[in-house]
Amino acid sequence: MADLSRIEGVLQEYNPVEVHEENGGGSTAVGGGLSGSAGPQEGYASQGSQREKVIPLPEEELKVGKRATETVKHIKTYVVEEPVQKDVRLRDERTVIERRPATGAATGQPMEREYEVRELHEEPTVQKNVRAGEELVVRKEATERTERVSDTVKKTKADVDKTRR
Repeated sequence: MADLSRIEGVLQEYNPVEVHEENGGGSTAVGGGLSGSAGPQEGYASQGSQREKVIPLPEEELKVGKRATETVKHIKTYVVEEPVQKDVRLRDERTVIERRPATGAATGQPMEREYEVRELHEEPTVQKNVRAGEELVVRKEATERTERVSDTVKKTKADVDKTRR
């Protein structure tokens, strides 16, 4: 009996095939696979007076894995101009010339001379210096998450009608 269950296990593992006896003798013949349109004897094995048919009930199994994908972030810097206003106090000199009668005695002889009087005028100057304003710090942080995967798998079941004989 132990050999019979081992043989049945091997047959189920490697696709059951038709096994039958010929001429009532001890030799057995192995035929092709099972077929639903064959005669009533095909697919059955004869062990003494008991006949059986092996019907596989395959089922799917869900395997969930993971793969790495990549996202690229681009950082572009650009220059903008913004108006800036600052107040500065400036000083201007103005030469004032006026005539008036002499108050003292005359000195020297009349002669040609040239005098130069300088006026100072301040005007704004602009100088631009580059300084460190702020900086970007780029780093990666990794977190883990659990995601539930839902799908369906197929499973073969069999209902046995026990009222028939």
